[in-house]
Amino acid sequence: MIHVCFGLHDADGRYSKFVGTTMASIFENTSAPVTIHILHDATLTDENRENFSYLAGFYAKRVKFYNVERLCANEINFLREKLAEKIKLRFSIGAFYRLLAKKIFGNGKIIYLDADIIVNMDIAELWRTDLENFPLAAVPESDATLNDMILNKFLLNSGLVSAENYFCSGVILFNLDKIDEKFFRDGVQFLIDNPACESPDQDILNAFFAKNYLKLAQKFDSFVAAERQMRLPVVKKIYHYAGRSIELKLNDGFNRLFMEYFSRTPWFNVETLGRIGETFRKYNDDYALIIQRLIKSCVERQRIFLVGEKNVPAMKILFCIDNDEPIIAVRNTEPFDEIATKMRQERRFLIICRKNYNQIKRKLLQLGFREFVDFVNGLSFMSREQCGYTRPEWSIIRDM
Repeated sequence: MIHVCFGLHDADGRYSKFVGTTMASIFENTSAPVTIHILHDATLTDENRENFSYLAGFYAKRVKFYNVERLCANEINFLREKLAEKIKLRFSIGAFYRLLAKKIFGNGKIIYLDADIIVNMDIAELWRTDLENFPLAAVPESDATLNDMILNKFLLNSGLVSAENYFCSGVILFNLDKIDEKFFRDGVQFLIDNPACESPDQDILNAFFAKNYLKLAQKFDSFVAAERQMRLPVVKKIYHYAGRSIELKLNDGFNRLFMEYFSRTPWFNVETLGRIGETFRKYNDDYALIIQRLIKSCVERQRIFLVGEKNVPAMKILFCIDNDEPIIAVRNTEPFDEIATKMRQERRFLIICRKNYNQIKRKLLQLGFREFVDFVNGLSFMSREQCGYTRPEWSIIRDM
């Protein structure tokens, strides 16, 4: 029997379908007996529980449910007491549930998977991995991202973990016999002592095990964003859609792969199609209002552009920028004093053509400026090809 577990906190009931899609991908590719273990809290609805049970039954597999708030009440209370603000502002509490595997299952081995995973291979191959005496097996992030990992991490900058050893926590084969009973509380305490950690579960696991784990081959946790950038074909791998890299553009093999497995779940139904239609209609209405406000602002006020240094020539063409319209070309840091002066004294309307729009927006709001009245995201009015990156469609996917 192959044992696979998921952590599930589903505040609005829309997250369970991702776990279900991962389950479907496992069942479609694995003939061996599989038991799915779902570590959940009170946010698991009766409808989603029934969908999980139906999906497993359809494939003649098993699913079991574990309410961590009841089974691990002391640990969950400890977590909420010590990290209340972080959980509220930065993390989903469900990220911590994988760390309770030792407490819930005791000994033996178990595979943990994130919900943004598609297992496009026989998971029995991962299950058969000999863990030897290691506490866990995982893929180093440098391998998972095809050497495009983010290096600005607390554990790396502090020297606690080397870049070549830092591993992803989305696919883990646990050897629970080698995990200490105090691991969960010790892990929470580590976050308390190191508030700069940005990835709670992954940083805890790396802090404790990065120097002593079995490194898996890249095929067991391959980041879709990196594979897509390198134009690699879809093959037999475990694909990790980290960074909200699922889109609706189905001429992309990775998007189609996700949708093919999603369509095999009980969550793919008439209501799902209706929600997609409603979301697109709302987006269209919202953009119509934005364009109306933009036209009004540009008629009443002169424009000013904030553009990346390399993109100035392209922006001049795309936005028909006149020679007398100022362009603030920047390489890294935005000159907010200069921008604020021009916007206030010259009553300029700012069009921002930068990928870090949200960061700039927060600063401008702090200075008293208003979005759509004083400034706007110029990239919103550009095609994918023009803006040079793919705008996330996560909100649409999330609402399906």
